[in-house]
Amino acid sequence: MKIGPFEFRLSRRSSEAPYDQWQNIPFFGYGATAAGVAVTSENPISHHTVFSCINVIAEGVAMLPLYPYRGRKPNQQLATDHDLFELLTVAPNPFMTAFAYFKLVIFEKLHYGKHYSLKDIDPATGRLRGLYPIERGRVLPFWYNDPETGLQRRAYRVTAPSGRNAVFLEDEIFHVQNLPILRGAYYCLDGLSVWQHYQAETIGGALSVEQSANSALANGAVLSGLISVKAPLSDPVAKEIREQVQDRYAGPGNAGKIGVFGHDATFVRMNQTAEEAQQLETRKFNRSVIAGILRVSAHLINDLEKATFSNIEHLDLAHYKHCLTPHLIDLCQTMRKDLLTPAERETIYVEHDPTILLLGDQKTLGEVLEKGIQSARYTPNEARAISNKPPLPGGDELYINSASVPLRQAAQGIGAKPAAEQQKRDAVDAA
Repeated sequence: MKIGPFEFRLSRRSSEAPYDQWQNIPFFGYGATAAGVAVTSENPISHHTVFSCINVIAEGVAMLPLYPYRGRKPNQQLATDHDLFELLTVAPNPFMTAFAYFKLVIFEKLHYGKHYSLKDIDPATGRLRGLYPIERGRVLPFWYNDPETGLQRRAYRVTAPSGRNAVFLEDEIFHVQNLPILRGAYYCLDGLSVWQHYQAETIGGALSVEQSANSALANGAVLSGLISVKAPLSDPVAKEIREQVQDRYAGPGNAGKIGVFGHDATFVRMNQTAEEAQQLETRKFNRSVIAGILRVSAHLINDLEKATFSNIEHLDLAHYKHCLTPHLIDLCQTMRKDLLTPAERETIYVEHDPTILLLGDQKTLGEVLEKGIQSARYTPNEARAISNKPPLPGGDELYINSASVPLRQAAQGIGAKPAAEQQKRDAVDAA
């Protein structure tokens, strides 16, 4: 029974065993860090700064329009007739918009170090009909020796929700990866989680600080300690006193209550206050370190301590150039490698349109469009389209500033109009 293209392709590929040379990739482990927190593939995202940074990058990439173009600059044109145009601008599959899909791709890339999608290709025409995300836990990549060329290539063992599994070749999977495996026989085979494998101590320490702060709040921010009495206590009596104090004075519901102890009993605290542990400073430091690892500008995660109203726009541009651009280039190159045939790569390329990033700064956008029209880079209607305004009659011509003249003529005192008349006379004399 056919259950979508995913199930259909599994049943078709399952019979092809020559490529099934799969074996387990090495397990890098979930060891406990020095802070006592074991970093798994899931818990880094529970840290608020990690989630904020990944979300900023994923949404920043997904919001930029992505188009296929035919030709090369400056003569490129939108390839509206290509299969990729509908997939990149509307929906790569029936249940996701283009924005939701690319946000998922980048989110998984930064969180897990990898993303997989199954390419739905029409067997009759070879046309790409869709991209279907696959849960990364259901995919195991491996190297195999191509029986035709003898070269090492990548393949993927995929397990369907029904429990059936099959092997897919490299040209059937859209695979985006972050920093890859950097050692051993599986060098560059797959992407790894930055947090789990390369920055485990960093995120482990940050998670430990958050747990310590939350534990203190769970106790009503009351310090833990000992009750000291002069007379010796038996174990049952000590247990009873401990339970009474815990019940009456511990927890956020008992915060602010006044305790009374007799028999020369005193309270001796055993831990540090938040100020003594520099907890707030440590949390700020962790926020800065995590944002630096992901190259996210501090103001985008609501850290405005060092931001000013005069440099916010420059920080936005720096975020685009130094944080988003590497992911944009990687995504475009991966799509060109995985989603285009060798013949299509000669004429088709994909590229993001960053114009939307300037829409928030109307002054800069207006200046760019004005100079673009005056220098014949844009027609008036092209500039109006960028501002989401309808075209006007006669607005499809290119214009040039008539006051611009060659430097040699300007030195001779010849203005724009005399220069034009002189050129006409020179043309008549030449004829």
